Amino acid sequence: MALGTMLQIFGETFGAAIQWCSSYANTTLLVAAAVALAAVFLGVKNGFRSKPLPAYVKGKGPGFWAWMAVVVLWVVVMLNYFDRQLLAVLNTSITSGEQGIAMTQAQFGMVTSAFLIVYAALSPVGGYLADRFSRKFIILCSLVVWSVVTWMTGQSSSYEELIFWRGAMGVSEAFYIPAALALISDYHRGSTRSMATGLHMSGIYAGQILAGYGAWIANDPACALGWRLTFETFGFIGVAYALVVILFLRDPEAKEAAEEAEAGEVAPEEVSAASGTAGDFSIGHVLRSLFTGRAMAMLLVMYACAGFANWFLMGWYPRLLQDMFGISEADAGPMATMWVNIAKYAAVLLAAVVADLWYRSNKNARAYVPGICFLLAGPCVIVAMLPALGVPVGLTLVATVSLVSMQGVAQGSLDATLMPVLRSHIDERFSATGYGLLNLTSVSAGALISWLGGYLKDSGIALGVPLSIAGFLMVICGLLFFLLPKKRV
Repeated sequence: MALGTMLQIFGETFGAAIQWCSSYANTTLLVAAAVALAAVFLGVKNGFRSKPLPAYVKGKGPGFWAWMAVVVLWVVVMLNYFDRQLLAVLNTSITSGEQGIAMTQAQFGMVTSAFLIVYAALSPVGGYLADRFSRKFIILCSLVVWSVVTWMTGQSSSYEELIFWRGAMGVSEAFYIPAALALISDYHRGSTRSMATGLHMSGIYAGQILAGYGAWIANDPACALGWRLTFETFGFIGVAYALVVILFLRDPEAKEAAEEAEAGEVAPEEVSAASGTAGDFSIGHVLRSLFTGRAMAMLLVMYACAGFANWFLMGWYPRLLQDMFGISEADAGPMATMWVNIAKYAAVLLAAVVADLWYRSNKNARAYVPGICFLLAGPCVIVAMLPALGVPVGLTLVATVSLVSMQGVAQGSLDATLMPVLRSHIDERFSATGYGLLNLTSVSAGALISWLGGYLKDSGIALGVPLSIAGFLMVICGLLFFLLPKKRV
């Protein structure tokens, strides 16, 4: 069968599936209420509070439910990031036309900023709650909120309503990521931790790439849903998928660490992390524990340095390519989003494999892998921006995109290893809180450099200037990975 025919069949099948889901979109609130009741029922049955981690038994594989958690949550994070990018993809449809909401581009930018502000502010809160309560319960709550907010986005009739609901989206995102990564790394305690984390995070890039087809779903005759029904449909898909989460996602079953330690099956360092009491989870105790030693403070600085480049490229990369090479918006958009995300997707999987294999002989490997990647990528980004800084270097569009895509390699390696690195330096019971704090610094740094890019551009300064600064900060990030406290076998 010819490739063109296969693609046509796939397109028609996908279009039919979307049309079927759209016909049930108006039941989203009812399904969401049912899922919420199911989540509460499961909480009452199994307990809302977090339980001691199962003690880590050396030589024992993670098991079926550990990998099932990765599969189930991959779809959740893919849908989350699909929706996050969908707003930008449907800019023209949302701000103009019969179904549009009248607003300036500056106001449209504020809709995105509302999400980032709430996401940053609540990430530590979401992480803390994910440490105190059942990770599965927090994830289900997040998925219900995300689905309802996505559906309500399509219902928005004014700028004020749209900005409110996108801000509410930040609530869902802030609660999901720390809980999901903590749950996955709860299961994967040995040499599969980076691979499991990397596979999950690859869903982010899949969602961002697939979101580019959101305009097709909204406008192509095969679907032609319009932007409102597109959001409503994916709200329904999200809440319907929550039923899969209920059935196939589990919290690890708690075991008595002391019993396994007496049997000689448990690594001694795992016992303290596996045991704990409710009193250990006071905010003061959690923060004191996280910031004992220098590792957490260093990780906060490192993640902020990495966030400058990542968030700047997400917001300004298409416009930067237009300015540097005089290409159209239609050409700059795919060029800016496709290749850097492909680099991230490949790197998050490859770095996970390398980190896990190297970890068997060197317990610092999961920090060294992103460290090496950032030390290589930072100079590449700086070189790519030399023409924008006035340095007479004749770089083509392909060469510039290739060099900047090294940032995707660095970011992908970081996404695969950050949670494993964090958990190796803190009390594992507080990993979701720690990750929430890291998210706070990264998103805040991204908001700062995104604003700086617009401020400098309005002042007549090239967008290559803040990206060059971000490249320099990437080098600092890479160096700091090698200065983290060393782990011994």
